[in-house]
Amino acid sequence: MEPVTKILHFKTSSSYLEDPSRLISELTTTCSAGKMDGFSKAYLGFEVEDPTNAFWVLEWASLAAHSAYRQTEAFKAIQATAQQIYTGEPKMLTEFVTFTLKEGASMDKLEPLVAQLQTELVGTSNFYGSSWAAVIDKPNMIYGVLGWESVQAHWNAVSSGPLKVIIDQVKEVADLWLVHAILAPSK
Repeated sequence: MEPVTKILHFKTSSSYLEDPSRLISELTTTCSAGKMDGFSKAYLGFEVEDPTNAFWVLEWASLAAHSAYRQTEAFKAIQATAQQIYTGEPKMLTEFVTFTLKEGASMDKLEPLVAQLQTELVGTSNFYGSSWAAVIDKPNMIYGVLGWESVQAHWNAVSSGPLKVIIDQVKEVADLWLVHAILAPSK
């Protein structure tokens, strides 16, 4: 079985804003890797453009392990707390991007462009790496997670040259959604 990454993106609640340290303590106590079969690690963070939006990135041994956990009482108990995440010191800026095929476009056009984008990104200044995958339950969507030194480093890299050309080609076949978040490992 292949590993699976689950990415949650949501607005934080007023209770997070009132006491973020208490909420992160509850979350990490409930969600330690030893308590969730098939869970390997998590990253927590907030969107740079709108810090009221949170990201929770969880790595699982397999889709089956993730699905099995969703059936447990522990999963039900943590759902409320999981909507109110707080993280410690920033470690890296992460770009989250979704390419959703436009009406009439096919993955045969989009997938080679994503491969070109990955290749061209290698060696880009202030770029730390990326991961791209089709979304399991949305066959018209590809999700990307990219590491950057800063938001400005990202925009500098894609506003001209070969990366801009590829992204413009992507925009011909897919709608783009992207935001940035500062993530730190969950302890």
